[in-house]
Amino acid sequence: MSIDLRDSALQASCPTVMVPRFGTFQPLQEPGHRFLSAADGLWIEAYRPWVYIRQPLALQKTVAMPYGRVTREIDLSFGKIPRGLFDEFAVLAREHLPNECAACIVWSEHNGFELRPLGSIKALHGFVKYERPIVADGEHLIIDLHSHGLYPAFFSGRDDRDDRGEVKITGVLGNLDQETYSLEVRLCVQGLFITLPAG
Repeated sequence: MSIDLRDSALQASCPTVMVPRFGTFQPLQEPGHRFLSAADGLWIEAYRPWVYIRQPLALQKTVAMPYGRVTREIDLSFGKIPRGLFDEFAVLAREHLPNECAACIVWSEHNGFELRPLGSIKALHGFVKYERPIVADGEHLIIDLHSHGLYPAFFSGRDDRDDRGEVKITGVLGNLDQETYSLEVRLCVQGLFITLPAG
C-alpha cells in the first residue's frame, strides 16, 4: 500500500499513539498535541510550556480495546489566573462602550502576567476584529480576551470557530454597564472547549 506524503506529514506532526496496556505511558514532553487510543476510547493530549492537558474525546465501553488507560488532567504551570487581570480588562472594556474590545494576557516564564490591549481592526457593539499579538522568547499568550459591551458574557458560534485549532484560554466579559460584570472562561484544545472557574 502506497502512503501519500501528505498523510505522512500529518501523522508525523499529529500522531495517534496506542496507550500501552502493560508498559508505562510516557506523556508529551515537547510542545504539540496528539491523539491517544486508550482502553475506553479516543483521547487528546496537548503540551505547551504553560499547560499540560489530557482529556477524552470519544469514550466507549462496547468494544474491548487492547490498550491501557489514562486519566483526565489539566496542569497549569502558573497555577491560578489572578482575578485582578480580568478587573483590569474590565476597566479598558468600559472605556470602549458600547463597542467590543480585545486584549490578551501574556505569561512570561521570568516576569509573570501582563495584560496587553490589542489594536482593533474593526470594533462594533457586537463584533471585534483585532491584530494578533507578537510575543518575545519566554513569553506565552495564554488568555485571549474580548468584551461583549452591554450584553452578557457568553461564547458565540463565531467564537467557537475562531478558537478551533489552538491551545489557549479564552475569556469573555459582559454587562459592562453594570457594577458587576459577567465573565465566562474556557480552555480551548484544538476545538475541545472546557469551562474553567471564572474567579
